Amino acid sequence: MKKRTFVWPIMLALMVAVIVLAACAPAPAETAVPAEQPTQPPAAEPAQPTQPEAATEAPPAEEMGPKRGGTLTFAMKEDVTSMDPLKAIQYGDIRLNVLVAQQLVAPDRDGKFVGVLAESWTASEDGKEWIFNLRKGVKFHNGAEMKADDVKWVFDRIMAEDSGAAMRGTFTGIGLVVEVVDDYTVKMTIESGQGPFLSYLALLNRSAIVHKDTYAEDGTVPAIIGTGPFKMVESKPGELYRLAKFEDYWKEGEPYLDEVVLRVITDPSVRLNAMRTGEVDMAEELPIADVKALVDNPDPNFTVQVYYFNSGARFVLNHTRPPFNNLEARKAVQYAFDREAYNEAVYFGLGQVHNQPFVPNDGWYLDVPMVMPDLTKAQEAFAASGLPQGTEITMLLMANQKDAAEIIDAMLSQVGFKVKFEIVDSAAWTARGQKLDYDLLMGTMTGIFDPDRPYGYLQSTSGGNWLVGGYNNPDMDALVIAGRGESDIEKRKEIYRQVLTLNQEDVATMYVVGLPWVEAWQNYVKGYQPGTSPVLMMMDASDGLNTTWLDK
Repeated sequence: MKKRTFVWPIMLALMVAVIVLAACAPAPAETAVPAEQPTQPPAAEPAQPTQPEAATEAPPAEEMGPKRGGTLTFAMKEDVTSMDPLKAIQYGDIRLNVLVAQQLVAPDRDGKFVGVLAESWTASEDGKEWIFNLRKGVKFHNGAEMKADDVKWVFDRIMAEDSGAAMRGTFTGIGLVVEVVDDYTVKMTIESGQGPFLSYLALLNRSAIVHKDTYAEDGTVPAIIGTGPFKMVESKPGELYRLAKFEDYWKEGEPYLDEVVLRVITDPSVRLNAMRTGEVDMAEELPIADVKALVDNPDPNFTVQVYYFNSGARFVLNHTRPPFNNLEARKAVQYAFDREAYNEAVYFGLGQVHNQPFVPNDGWYLDVPMVMPDLTKAQEAFAASGLPQGTEITMLLMANQKDAAEIIDAMLSQVGFKVKFEIVDSAAWTARGQKLDYDLLMGTMTGIFDPDRPYGYLQSTSGGNWLVGGYNNPDMDALVIAGRGESDIEKRKEIYRQVLTLNQEDVATMYVVGLPWVEAWQNYVKGYQPGTSPVLMMMDASDGLNTTWLDK
């Protein structure tokens, strides 16, 4: 991109007049507050609503109780890349599998871990031995009862050397061993990681308990055979995924809908138009400029909700090669980058400016002051780095991030960097990122229930260390390992306060903004509220499309 002389008044004008977004921000992670390890089963489910006595005037639909039946069509922003829940990486994968498969435990809306397929559990004093008591009578979609053998089979598959499972490195890294005690009891032992262990089991349904018949002989997944409220009946990659009500679902009376159709519509403008014409009942991630307008002037026919949970856009600098193996060069970027201006330019002010990927009301949010932009300090740091004016750096952006290029170039060109942007697809972004073939990139993260997930990447031996640019500091390694091995919540908070402070001092990675997540639904869609991660059903099985109904 051509270098420009830039001053902040001009920048503000550019943000209003030049930047037009073509895609919405990415989609959801968790409002996870720390909680004591529960040893009792979750509270009993509330009774199903009942019909009121006859009245002279009909009461509102909500008072009449949910209507049963009907098909809900949801427009999702991307296709499913893997039908295997154990390999779920992209948002489309997670949107699908959470509706049809479930894991042992999950966080509720308050961030407390509660039982899903596990009814209760206990942990040893040192946190290295866990006993999970399974729900009895839970059926898979093929009619088989879920038992302890199924749980062990899933975890053995995850940890197999050639599994390709998303959680394999995590579970093998903590020395997980799973044993069957009896039909409804499972014992898990670990060598380390007792602090975040429950969050590992809950992470984005990547440890879902599915029936072994989910997998064909060649390892592919024709259809997920899980225990969720909906079962798969049709799969048309790139077009739609049709789910039907599971009549033997373990939560009696749910779901209310007969069918859910996940329709793939990758263009955010087309998703918005489908909402306006009534072609779909729900949609995610509409064009952010339109979202801002709809927030200010709501459409009378449908609701648009912007919501927040633990997530974040993260500025990543490559520590393994010049110029950002130089601390002063990294400081120049840190002082030049204005989070508020970035939020206004890219998210129309709808994001949550932050220096950590936790929402302010989360129990893991830490009071660590943010490094504020300072152009003088940025220029001084650049001079101290010894870099020449016009130092060229390469930044990778995915297609849905390309609108950030203008504001990033404007900020960094002020201190002497010349930014070359390369727009790549997600596969190339990942491949080049893993090879550390870049100078800068913008990463995003969701599914954050515990600080070990975002901050664990700062450990030099982490498999995700490339996501923080190959950062390597023995002091940070020691802190991350200590946080992972500590089970006391207050002690863990103090450790992660040190982690976050050192992260800013080293400019290891820069957390920029909490993402504004967007979902929309027609006014006849009742009983729905967004989740706390990129899902259409709370992973604790409390609500979502399982308790949604259509008033039409």
